Amino acid sequence: MQVTSATFLPILVSPSDRAYSERNVLDEYFDDLAVAYSVGPPYGERLITWADLERIDLSRRDLRRRAANNLDSMLDTVRIHGQPPALMLSFQGLESSLVLADPFWDSLEGSVPGELVIGVPARDVVIMTGSASQAGIAKARRAVDRVFFAGGPHLLVQELLVRRRGDWEVY
Repeated sequence: MQVTSATFLPILVSPSDRAYSERNVLDEYFDDLAVAYSVGPPYGERLITWADLERIDLSRRDLRRRAANNLDSMLDTVRIHGQPPALMLSFQGLESSLVLADPFWDSLEGSVPGELVIGVPARDVVIMTGSASQAGIAKARRAVDRVFFAGGPHLLVQELLVRRRGDWEVY
């Protein structure tokens, strides 16, 4: 599939995932996570390459801006499932993209006990709890461990993340 004009979505990836290579446009995020850019819809099947950017005459900066704007415009489709102490997020199979959506997390500040803590074990899994909920932290850790134990494509990070001062860091 050749990219000519499309919409883009930022996606969290692990640079160690063999599905990606130096041909793909990857921006460092933190720890062992990077941001890739998917063309769509549907999103997640095809990631933008450097050759795509050259062919459509789009700068990396413009790609980032367009992808972020598209993500922000899709936030009303996010669904939160489950019961406290830990909740699951649903976002078209690309739940990890939500980690990059500051307006979404800003809107959730104060909705959990303590700071926002998430598990993002794979591209399609985000579990959320609060730092002051020991039961929620335990449930999130178990969920992350189960995903890693099962294996599968697009694994991301085994540690929980906490949101502090508008940024994610290892919990």
